[in-house]
Amino acid sequence: MSLTIALFALTATAYLVACVLFITYLSGRVVGPSSLKWAARLVGVGALLHTTHIIVSSLVLNICPIRGMHFAMSVVSVSACAVYVVMRLKYPIDVLGAFFAPVALTFLLASQVIGTTSAEGPDEGMKSAILPIHIVVNLLGEALFLLAFAAAVAYLVQENQLRSKKLGGIMQRLPPLDALDRAEHRFLLAGFPLLTIGILTGTLWARRVEAGSAVDVWRAAFGYATWVLFAVVLLLRAAAGWRGRRAAYGTIAGFGFAVVVLVIYLVRSLSALALLGGS
Repeated sequence: MSLTIALFALTATAYLVACVLFITYLSGRVVGPSSLKWAARLVGVGALLHTTHIIVSSLVLNICPIRGMHFAMSVVSVSACAVYVVMRLKYPIDVLGAFFAPVALTFLLASQVIGTTSAEGPDEGMKSAILPIHIVVNLLGEALFLLAFAAAVAYLVQENQLRSKKLGGIMQRLPPLDALDRAEHRFLLAGFPLLTIGILTGTLWARRVEAGSAVDVWRAAFGYATWVLFAVVLLLRAAAGWRGRRAAYGTIAGFGFAVVVLVIYLVRSLSALALLGGS
């Protein structure tokens, strides 16, 4: 168990130092891009350590990483970091790490609070092929939406700097508006098919296990609302040239609904743990 604790501590440290370096870069307290490059590299190191932590924890605890919220939150953050590391090799998005690295760190820490018991229970249906597909595509989609959210926030910050005619400071350290808008759209476009598959498999799973509790209804409602919001953003962008600030606000709203779905999963998982602890 000491190995898992050490890996968790190293991962959290890598993410934390990356956050500090990103903040240092954006605040203008250093000259040159060295802190930005090191911050981006530390995100990659953190992702590698994080993946190792998930694998080792799975072996030690003898549970599948896709079962339960204990690993789900953790997988979202490491997936986002992995996508970021790959995409930064092609696009100048290093600075976006300043907007999602703190979220990734928060998800990592939250995963330690939730516990390891699956909220779904040892139902025989857990062995079906539908649930693993549903969870995996949703986690990957959440990771891409996290990156789209980061690009949208960066876009609004950069646009506010331009509207205020603040041509120095943080504006010089953020990518151009065009680049941020394209990055947001591409991350959203890549995540939307995964969300669609997640919605479809989630509907099939709910019918299979005859889920009908209030929690399941709310979770499904926010899931559908997330799909509709992202669909509207993509549709209006393609049909009406809906770009820039409006697309950014739509993306942020959609990500907010996606986070609500994760929170509902979290509440359900914690409730299940409380019931198990009281029994």
